[in-house]
Amino acid sequence: MKGQDEFIEQSKLYFQKSTYLLEVIEINDWQDELSLNSKKGKELLQKIKKIKQENQSLKCYISGYSLAGLFSLYAMHELDLDGAICVSGSLWKEGWFDYLKEHPISHKKIYLSLGSKEHKTRNVLMKNVVKNTLETYEIYQKENQCIFEKNVGNHFFQSEERMMKGWDYILYEK
Repeated sequence: MKGQDEFIEQSKLYFQKSTYLLEVIEINDWQDELSLNSKKGKELLQKIKKIKQENQSLKCYISGYSLAGLFSLYAMHELDLDGAICVSGSLWKEGWFDYLKEHPISHKKIYLSLGSKEHKTRNVLMKNVVKNTLETYEIYQKENQCIFEKNVGNHFFQSEERMMKGWDYILYEK
């Protein structure tokens, strides 16, 4: 996200005023670390698993933006987390629907968000982001508590505000 350090500080303030714990995992090489099949991606899953084990008495949710949004959904499946927030998720990635169908889940709380202009791109795969996000929503809402919000703007518009809307939904059902 643009202004990531500033957003992390805002996030800490957001969670300071709540009864929830925030763990921030810094991603240095998003293409490698957030890959569903890479060694670094598997290491990231292990980090998250450790955080979950250290906080067993708490519900565990994960949130991410863009490729981290897709990874958040993936981690929710792999680690049996309580839910996920996926803002502008890269749900256009090849293999996503095969994975989703092969790994059904239920009783999770999921927030999906997408900008209204995100599909307006020359990239053939990325053009499917609205269709794929809506299909993901349809799959999830059958067995889970899932909401989808379409927001004004493109991929980079109001990213911080949209992430906080996801947290409000997951944590406070706003």
